Amino acid sequence: MSVPANEIARRLTAFRAALVEASIDAALIVEATDLIHLTGVMADAHLLVPANDDPILLVRRSLERVQAESPLEDVRPFRSFKELPPLIAELGAKRVGLELDVLPAGQYLRYRDLLPDVDLVDVSMALAGVRAVKSTWEIAMISKAAEQVAAAFAAAPALVAEQSTDRAIQIELEHLMRQAGHQGPLRFRGLNGQMFYGAVLAGPDGAVAPWADTPLGGPGPSAAVGKGPGGWEIRDGDSVTVDLVGGWEGYLADATRTFFRGTPNPQLAEALAECESILAALEELMRPGVTAEDLYLRGLELATEAGFGDHWMGHGPGRVRFVGHGVGLEINEHPFLAQGFSAPLEFGNVIAVEPKLVFPGVGSVGVENTYVVDRDGPVQLT
Repeated sequence: MSVPANEIARRLTAFRAALVEASIDAALIVEATDLIHLTGVMADAHLLVPANDDPILLVRRSLERVQAESPLEDVRPFRSFKELPPLIAELGAKRVGLELDVLPAGQYLRYRDLLPDVDLVDVSMALAGVRAVKSTWEIAMISKAAEQVAAAFAAAPALVAEQSTDRAIQIELEHLMRQAGHQGPLRFRGLNGQMFYGAVLAGPDGAVAPWADTPLGGPGPSAAVGKGPGGWEIRDGDSVTVDLVGGWEGYLADATRTFFRGTPNPQLAEALAECESILAALEELMRPGVTAEDLYLRGLELATEAGFGDHWMGHGPGRVRFVGHGVGLEINEHPFLAQGFSAPLEFGNVIAVEPKLVFPGVGSVGVENTYVVDRDGPVQLT
């Protein structure tokens, strides 16, 4: 499905307004997800977005395909970085924004050498703010991704009862989601960022500390991967945390459910009930104007009052200081429901909220849904 031309036009209008507000004359966009957001296509390209003019898409590969798939009108071949200085000079741009949160240092230095008279500044926060507010079209894509997760959750109880290991459950659920249209690759912004369907973690696998900035990790198939199920042989009473990400037309939906084999471990069952209670309380706060940090702090407060403070969103040094995150083309978009993130929620934000509790050597429990922040409260998509 191609992104509608009016959808791309809306995004570019919002981005140009953000450039004007930040006193940036033009932006040079090269990161894949940002290119998809602003052009509708994946390409090896540079997108030059003047604050007060139409964008120019400079394509290395593949020009013919981009011309056919993107609604942008000015699509040109890009043969050399030396083509950039005269284009930027023609625009009269003295302050140019780059995606400094992800741009490799070597490439930044190359731009600096090519544009010695241009002030190169960070545009990543301005673009992240634009991407954080989703359109009706984007929410429809996220809802399709949510359907894949729903299909997996419907199949999970039987698999938890029948399969011998968490890895075996994961394989079956990945197969099911792929049949439901899952795109496969998932985007996670940042150095060494990577995602793959999510993770099914049983018993102590669910308490293995992550190397990534996530509450759950798992041992993974090897130390070279270091996250995901490790093949724990599921026993009576074990929790099985199923944390999955759907993917449709580039857009993602994130959700978690916890199941038990046989008679639940009493400590974990109590903890899961507390996670569900915390999520219900946080739903009351998911309204425009409430700061993102408020949700994290309220969740921590409730977990502490219930005696689970030391297990909130991880354990030991592996604990994370957030209870959720924005979701869209990437799994870790703005806003972050995190300590220190004082920006208010906005109408149109799509957020995944995930209260989780982790018990070393025993397991993990949690629940997570993806929501749209609406004027009258959250709309649950998963």
